[in-house]
Amino acid sequence: MEKHPKLIHYFKSHFNARLVLIFLFNGIVPVLLISLTTYPFWFRTMRSKELTFTYSRISTINQALDSLTTDIEQNITHIFSNEDIRSYLKEDYDEITVEGHKKHVLIENFLKSISNYGEFACSYTIIDRYNRIYTNGSNVNRLQSFHSPLCESVKQASPGTYYTERNLYSTDSEKALTYGRVLKEEGEILAVILVDISPELLHSILGDYDGNNYQVFIANPNNELIYTNAVHLLSKPEIMEHLLSAQGTTVILENERYEMAHASSLLTNYHTYVLVPHTYIYKDSGNIRVLFVIILILVFMQTITFSRIISKSLSRKILLIKNELLRFITTREKSVFHHKNNDELKEISDGIVYLENEIDKMLEEIQANAEKQRRLELQTLQQQLNPHMIYNALNTITQLASLQGVKNIEEVSLAFTRMLKLVSKNTENFVTLRQEIGFIKDYISIKKYNNFQNLTLQCDVADHLLELPVLKLLLQPFIENCMKHGFRNFEEDGIIFLYAYLEEEQLHIIIEDNGSGIKNDQIEQILNLSCQTEEDYSNIGIRSCIERLRLQYGNRCTFSIDSDGQSFTRISLSYPVKEDPHASDASRR
Repeated sequence: MEKHPKLIHYFKSHFNARLVLIFLFNGIVPVLLISLTTYPFWFRTMRSKELTFTYSRISTINQALDSLTTDIEQNITHIFSNEDIRSYLKEDYDEITVEGHKKHVLIENFLKSISNYGEFACSYTIIDRYNRIYTNGSNVNRLQSFHSPLCESVKQASPGTYYTERNLYSTDSEKALTYGRVLKEEGEILAVILVDISPELLHSILGDYDGNNYQVFIANPNNELIYTNAVHLLSKPEIMEHLLSAQGTTVILENERYEMAHASSLLTNYHTYVLVPHTYIYKDSGNIRVLFVIILILVFMQTITFSRIISKSLSRKILLIKNELLRFITTREKSVFHHKNNDELKEISDGIVYLENEIDKMLEEIQANAEKQRRLELQTLQQQLNPHMIYNALNTITQLASLQGVKNIEEVSLAFTRMLKLVSKNTENFVTLRQEIGFIKDYISIKKYNNFQNLTLQCDVADHLLELPVLKLLLQPFIENCMKHGFRNFEEDGIIFLYAYLEEEQLHIIIEDNGSGIKNDQIEQILNLSCQTEEDYSNIGIRSCIERLRLQYGNRCTFSIDSDGQSFTRISLSYPVKEDPHASDASRR
């Protein structure tokens, strides 16, 4: 139950999914409707064509059987009309004698001469009342006698012609068809003629019909089954009962459905039944179903492909506009995208461009006002300090310390004077790295007397890097942090190392001390501290420096603190050097 709301929400929130669903509905539903309406018609058409073809084949079979029967009847007539044969059959001669042997050979040669289909395809056998057997090649009939069951059945046949399946009266497993007639003279039966039609000849008459797809049943005029190419567990009377009692054209044999076609020959009155399995008729319809499935798959794939192409073509511009807007929000770079077509997307893109221009103007005004306010506050502070008077006082202190030989007072006074000049006279946001390092040295000169520690600053900065810009008073809070945390209760001489190098247009500055280090929780406190007590002032200064870096350079600057908590603390920062140090923050997007 929970999947359905999620699925509905997915389609509601994805334009591409809704478009694909619409295309699928409009593409597949018509194909399904066409399939459902046309498939029954196609099946009925195929069934009708199959039965029409079957009836035409039955007609061909019946014509072939009539032709075969006619040929057999003509050959039997030739046998009966031959006076020598009739006279020989009447005599009770001995076949062992030379004269008897000649008569026997004469009759067999005559039988061989009349076999239109060959002696192996259609063999003739005469069994006279003296049990003499004359044949043109049937070894099976040599085992018969004038009073054998087969001959007796021929004698009793009405109206005189007998048809039977050969293996009923022999051990022959082949389904040969036997045609039987009697030779009479003056009401007395002189002989029985057996004509065996071989399976090969029958198969040639059946043509395209085989036992896998078509089942053929041939019955004599008495509706007795005399030939079939099918194998069934049912008895022949049961099969004929099903065929004769079939309603319409549908027959069920051994729980399998068949379509039946039936016709009788004109001359011999043979009954031919052909059964076509429903599965065979459905074979082509099954192929059609497979074709429909393939068509549905192709339609599905085509619909998915085209809908994706169309949806992407429709949403690509919208996504581009969205990305341009996000890029503007992130980098403050104006959009370069312009929609060419004069449509709704053009209006949206023009609106985005207008919005960006308005936002840019607002930010410039805000930045200008902030800069103006900052300068006014700085000027007010400088006026309040009255630097000229302070400089005169510091110079006086310096001169007195020099005259009296007090070097430490002179050093502190000079350092403070230089620091004050940098702070009060330079109103820009940026100074050179040389000025910033000079400020740090003066700061250390004062703090070492304040902390009663011997502190040393060691710089490793190439000369060409000293003129690069740096945010004013950016590094002083880090030096103060080293003194506060690294050299607290530190009895050895304190050393602060400052390195700088340029890599891929990024200036990297590293400040490291040999103090007692800082623990990880203290590092987190420095980076995340809100002002709690007066002791945390230097930490707040570091936090302000980090914020100044991020405001000035965004995600193009880096900052990290590393310490083992025992022997060192390392502060690393970097920022791009291709910055206009006199540009306002609003222009750095």
